[in-house]
Amino acid sequence: MEGNYTKIGTIVAFIMLVIAVIQLFPKADKKVDGEWEMISKVENADFKEYVGLEIKWKMFITEQDNKVKGSAEKIEINYKPLDYRIRTSMNFDGTIKGNKMILNYTEAGKMRNTTGIIIVKLSNESFKGNFSQTASSTTGEILGKKIN
Repeated sequence: MEGNYTKIGTIVAFIMLVIAVIQLFPKADKKVDGEWEMISKVENADFKEYVGLEIKWKMFITEQDNKVKGSAEKIEINYKPLDYRIRTSMNFDGTIKGNKMILNYTEAGKMRNTTGIIIVKLSNESFKGNFSQTASSTTGEILGKKIN
């Protein structure tokens, strides 16, 4: 009888050891592929009327290896939906290293194209960071959450 308990104890200890080792290995980063909602909050701009704006974007991101690319459409400003005729679009590409994503983008503005950079920290199905762009030397905060 004592030998059976020893065998069971050894098996249980081995299973617990395997579980502990699995927990030590970092989990693979989740893919960012899919549909996202992004809010850009303007904190600084040469054109002072931009300061304080909150702009909502619908984004579509694809990821392959550590490279990302995609597009976005401006859908709201300060919680007011934009008419389809005045929406602008953005194309971007970038990289992911660990939990950091860097995107270089071009927004097709009504008067000219605007270029910029977004640098965010990924966390579960969200991101948070900063952006900087050429239009009015605008900078601010970026928040995103995955929809699909």
